[in-house]
Order: sequence, then structure tokens, then C-alpha cells
Amino acid sequence: MPKSRVIPKRVFAGKVFLAIALITPALAQNRLHSEPPTAASGPAFDVSVGYCYLGMQVPGTGTVNLNGVDASGEIQFARHWGAIVDSSYVRGSNAFGTGHDSYILSALAGPVFYPFERGKARLSIRALGGAGLVDSAVPLNGPSFYLHGWVTRPSYALGVGLEHSLAGPLALRINGDYLRTAFANSADVVQLQNNFRATASIVVRLRRGAMLPSR
Repeated sequence: MPKSRVIPKRVFAGKVFLAIALITPALAQNRLHSEPPTAASGPAFDVSVGYCYLGMQVPGTGTVNLNGVDASGEIQFARHWGAIVDSSYVRGSNAFGTGHDSYILSALAGPVFYPFERGKARLSIRALGGAGLVDSAVPLNGPSFYLHGWVTRPSYALGVGLEHSLAGPLALRINGDYLRTAFANSADVVQLQNNFRATASIVVRLRRGAMLPSR
């Protein structure tokens, strides 16, 4: 009559433990593959900073080229709509040969419309309002005499932008704006002026949200 073999408890427990250790990672990996990643929710936020060029128009005198910096913060709360807060400071030396430096400081905010997006690029249209501080100089009877003054008045801008995603949360954004400000002319009268402003900025997306598709 054959004899039965008794497996020691320690050996049996060891085999059970080994089987569990081998099966558990496989089950966990299968679970990770089967469950879709959690989608982001809520609005998207980003900040940007970059170079700014502004052609300051002085009616009856000419154009002053100003260079500086632009910074903004943007929120996208719907598929095609968002809002932005934007500020720029640009400066130019020796305005019209007077030896005086001119600058424009603007602080604007308003809605942004995103008409379409294709691949890693998207187009935006914005209308901003706020205030502008203009420090300018206009020549009087030649460059030896000039009128200098600074003016703070309501300001607005209308523009378009193109944004292209880079690596990770970074993107490149280029904007072109028509900027309306005011200055003191040669008769010491506040006069409206039309300016062209162009910016090239690096964007950092702080929160992608549900409105932005995966890049």
C-alpha cells in the first residue's frame, strides 16, 4: 500500500506566498491598462512673458520705434472663449532727435475668442480695454526745442494671435494688436494716436483643464 507524502506547512505557505507575489503585479498592470486616465476638468490657465515691439504714431511728426516686455495671464473657461489680463512696457531713446526718451505703459483686460485649432496650433482674437500711460516728446521749431509731457488716458486694443505648442507645458505665442492711446501734441493738447504692437512670448500652461485637448 503506497505511502502518502505530507508537505510541511512551511513549504506550503511559502509556495502560496510566491504565487500571490507573482500574480498581484500582473493583475495590477492589467488594471492600469484597462482603466482610462482621468480627464482634466474645469478651466485652463496660463501665463506668458516675452518681447514687445510698438510703433508709436505721432500725428504730424512721424513714428517712434519702442521696444520692451509684455506679460499676461489667460484663462479659458469654454471651448471657444476665455479672458486675458495683459500689460506691456516699451521704451525708445532720442524721440525725433530731441534727446528725450519716450515710453508707453499699458494695462488691459478683456475677452478672447478661439475660432479654431488645428494640431498643435490655434488662432485667437481678442478685444482689450484699460489704461495707457504715454510719455512723449514732440519737436518745436527744430530739435533744439521740444514739448515733453506724459498723459494717462483710457486705452484699448484689438488683435489676433497664433499659439503653437512646444515641449510639455510650454508654447510660443505671437500677437499683433492695434493699440489706441493718447499723447500731448505740439499745441499741448491731448490727442488720440494709433499704434501697432507686436509681441512674441513664451507661454507656460499652469493647468490644462477640460477645454484644451491633449497635445
